[in-house]
Amino acid sequence: MPSNLKFCDSSEDYDSSKYVLFGVPFDATVSFRPGEKLAPNRIRESSYNIESYSLFHDYNVKDAGIFDLGDISDYHDPQGMLDEVYGIVDQITTDKKFPIMIGGEHSISTGALRKIKSKVIFIDAHTDFRDSYMGEKYSHASVARRVSEIIGKENILSIGIRSVSPEEKEEGTQDYISSYEVRNNYDGALEKIKNFADGPIYFSIDFDGFDPSFAPGVGTPEPFGIDPYIVLDIMKIIRKRIVGLDIVEISPIYDNGNTTMLAARIIQEVIASIESGMNVTR
Repeated sequence: MPSNLKFCDSSEDYDSSKYVLFGVPFDATVSFRPGEKLAPNRIRESSYNIESYSLFHDYNVKDAGIFDLGDISDYHDPQGMLDEVYGIVDQITTDKKFPIMIGGEHSISTGALRKIKSKVIFIDAHTDFRDSYMGEKYSHASVARRVSEIIGKENILSIGIRSVSPEEKEEGTQDYISSYEVRNNYDGALEKIKNFADGPIYFSIDFDGFDPSFAPGVGTPEPFGIDPYIVLDIMKIIRKRIVGLDIVEISPIYDNGNTTMLAARIIQEVIASIESGMNVTR
């Protein structure tokens, strides 16, 4: 694993850890802004400027048992990357630990879900349901389509959608909650998530799902996005069911520091939510 920089709350060795974090510095299929391969270490750097104590959950994340495995190899081929991600997630889950993957572009999620094969909740601005994009079937614009071939379209729910291609609209996509629905019927959106989350859930957070005012440094920004607070409310619903997490599509080249800081904080709050068992108040 090439990276020597560790997430700030990583204080355990592998054997004694409960959460295993690793980076996937991959951006070979980007279609707009590159730089996602730089995100894992920038997120780690940002983590050193955040308190480990979560006020929301009254929990010190340093007590959770986190081990940072480092980064996988720097691939130019998505298939090689996906094979290595699968192998690492296979090892982590076989050892009964919780995988946290920091990307990297969204195509990396397919490797984890090849192993985990649970329902998945995506936060995303895009449906990502193209059969291929720019000649690549494992493009970041096709991740939901590839995942649907593993777990079934009915086992995917995307939140924050506001960009769908005519091809996807015509052929049909996974079920989703648009950003407009989140804004105008928030309680209804949470109820839909609650009804969907009736088993193990893998949580994949594409940072372009958030409004660019919260997360400017992303590969494909879209206006009219959602508020990151929704992550806290989703965790109230899935904290006993969540089986894995990934953070994707951050491009530090275009960031002012806010996006990687938000990513580090979300990782902490997801862990704090699982560990504390407390409800978040807004």
